[in-house]
Amino acid sequence: MNRFYKRYSDLIFHLLSENNWISLAQLAERTGFSKSTIWRDLEFLETILPEDWNLVKHETLGVMLKKPESGTLESILREIREKNTYFHTLKLILMSDGIDISQISNKVHISRSTAYRHIEKLQEVLKESRLTLTPSPFKVVGDERNIRRFLMQYLDLMSFRPEAEKDWLHSGGFHQALIEVTSGHSMTLRTGAFQRLKMVIYISNLRMSMGYFVSFPKAFLDAYKESKYFFAAKDLVHFIAKAKIPSRETQLQEILFFAVYLMSEERPTNRAQHLRYLRRRRIGEREHPFSVYLERLSNIAGFNLTDDDIFLFHIYQTFKRIYLGKEFNTETLHSSLLQHLPYYETNPLLKTLENLGVETFSKIPLVFNKLDVLEIFTLFQAAVLRRKNKHIIQAALVCRTYYEKDYIREVLKYHFGNQLAISTLDSSSVDLISEYEEFDLVISTELIRPSKLIGHLPAINVSAFPTGLELMEIRQFIHDHFFEQIGLDKELIYPFEK
Repeated sequence: MNRFYKRYSDLIFHLLSENNWISLAQLAERTGFSKSTIWRDLEFLETILPEDWNLVKHETLGVMLKKPESGTLESILREIREKNTYFHTLKLILMSDGIDISQISNKVHISRSTAYRHIEKLQEVLKESRLTLTPSPFKVVGDERNIRRFLMQYLDLMSFRPEAEKDWLHSGGFHQALIEVTSGHSMTLRTGAFQRLKMVIYISNLRMSMGYFVSFPKAFLDAYKESKYFFAAKDLVHFIAKAKIPSRETQLQEILFFAVYLMSEERPTNRAQHLRYLRRRRIGEREHPFSVYLERLSNIAGFNLTDDDIFLFHIYQTFKRIYLGKEFNTETLHSSLLQHLPYYETNPLLKTLENLGVETFSKIPLVFNKLDVLEIFTLFQAAVLRRKNKHIIQAALVCRTYYEKDYIREVLKYHFGNQLAISTLDSSSVDLISEYEEFDLVISTELIRPSKLIGHLPAINVSAFPTGLELMEIRQFIHDHFFEQIGLDKELIYPFEK
């Protein structure tokens, strides 16, 4: 779905990342589009940029995007989506039970030929989701669960809020009822679950109002109708089924549909207890694919990821969600990641994680789509950066005077915090430092050796009043030292340095 505005979003991404002049040739190389196409797209972007955003052009230097202080990538992409007639056309089709070309042309304010071009592109996107578009009147058809998956992705991408719609009937009642029901069934929900569950109910009621209902195999209904998730969904049935439902069996299917989302949104109430279970049962089973995957992932990271409580807690929830999505053919992912997928799907680390998932879970099988891999990619990145933020350099600070020592030590603490563990030594001890085993770095005000080494230790010379360049050299050493220790290519970790 992100392909609808990929060219525009690619341009915006590279212009914002550069934050400087960039030539058309550079943009063409990075995006894969011709310079003439890019020029046309830039002219279109100029017409839709929100207030305080400016696209500056220069014959020699190229183009530069100037953004307001509070401007973000998400805010500008949201503006593009709201003004993109592809998305308006798609919304009309998804929200109706059949619409013709004249209605699309009139409501979106585009020509019939443009509307037909949009329809042609929509057919390609729907095909990727195993859906089809009927001839006029245009209507999306296919498995009902696939249609609702597609609706979930679209509405989430558009930052849709059910409560802002005039036909949203639940007001604040649903929120309170959900709190009471989940509490009564001893369930705790993940961050953002209330908004996502509102979306599920909105979509369910939209489709049921058109006379379309989900259908699961009877075995699924039999397996889950005695679960706490099903009973919790049943307690909320007056929100789930506002439309007339033809039979009791159909109502049970719709209850199960909502129960699946409750299941995917639940998080363990006791994190410490859950982590003990994971380490004892899941990771303890050495041949279990989840255990194998984490071990191979740790080999890539250069340290044991299962020692990171935050990573382990969240990665298991991610795998649970992926499993439920595959098992029930439902969309259980918050699809805001979708708009960032074009920029990262060629990242070598993301490709490695994707291949690793396919290989490790080939016998189950557990299917990973691009968004699943991108979610794992962010968890992996967070774990590495978290480890980096805890990385401590043992530094020997050698100064000539007590006031120099006091001042420089506080300057280093101010700029590097806990990243430097500083031991201050007298200058007469400089020749003995190489015999100590606990130091990673020497920082000195009187280092005269051109080799920048004291014995086997790297050394950085600083002024009595350390300059910005000297501090930058220390910062670079801390950065490089971490990646050398774990053996991971720093270009793979945000901000993807060249």
